[in-house]
Amino acid sequence: MHSASRRLATFGAAVLGLSALVTSVFTTSAGAAGAAGATAADDGPPPIVETYDYPGADRILAERNITLLKGDGHILLVDCASGGNLIVVQSYKIKGGDACFRVTGTPGYLTMQIPETYFIKGDGHTAKATLTAKSTTETVDIQPGQWTPVGESLPNHDPAALLEIRVTA
Repeated sequence: MHSASRRLATFGAAVLGLSALVTSVFTTSAGAAGAAGATAADDGPPPIVETYDYPGADRILAERNITLLKGDGHILLVDCASGGNLIVVQSYKIKGGDACFRVTGTPGYLTMQIPETYFIKGDGHTAKATLTAKSTTETVDIQPGQWTPVGESLPNHDPAALLEIRVTA
């Protein structure tokens, strides 16, 4: 019986040793895989975060003297010659004529800085324009298909900078 106990103890020790070896191998492999995964993740591109900055804004400022800041992509600066239903902004400071905007979806907004704006023509949408003159900010309704005088086009008003166009429907 003594020899049977010895065999059982040897077998038990072998099983425990094998178990420890298997656990060690899997732990080391998992750790190496985790470290490799962390390195691969660090080498990848940064996460995409939408800033809503207007694409090509620096070029547009240099070419047209229009500062486009942020928007949701539903109001886009387009060539006025493209025609169609456009919001038209007239300013003494825009290079190359009027600034035209196409609405591609509602609701939509675009923030900008267009100094000395004096008229805005609406397209077919309900829209509002926010302007500032001498530290006073004002929001005006832009009627669909109508020219709306703003800034110094109005009696007793100073030149105004267009800050935002927002369409709702």
